[in-house]
Amino acid sequence: MTEPWPEHANATAYRNAAAAFRSGDISRIRALIDDEVVWHIPGDHPMAGDVTGVEALMAFLTRLGEIGFSLHEHDVFGSDAHVCALSEMGATRPGTDVSTRVVSVFHFREGRQVERWIYPEDMAAWNAIFDVT
Repeated sequence: MTEPWPEHANATAYRNAAAAFRSGDISRIRALIDDEVVWHIPGDHPMAGDVTGVEALMAFLTRLGEIGFSLHEHDVFGSDAHVCALSEMGATRPGTDVSTRVVSVFHFREGRQVERWIYPEDMAAWNAIFDVT
């Protein structure tokens, strides 16, 4: 039996950021994110649009914790420039228990997230994750 290839350092960096998010360790996430980061958040909800800069992203992630957001990785793979994460994202709070599969594509530079594009499988479920009205 052959040993699997070692995980790329950028994939490990993403896994570390996701674990830090789940544990609420925002300062640990900050160390893995470029100051000029941009996340492209799809959908038709109040949190949709581009999140630009590390301070804006930290506020966005804090808000996710407040709305019962959840993240579970199915698989993560990376290269020197990119990471792809196959995940399930959702939210559980009074009146809401929803999730969808999501593909996230990241651009990495020097071991830090620079940009993220998010592609949910079920846009209605994705929008419901953020519907806190």
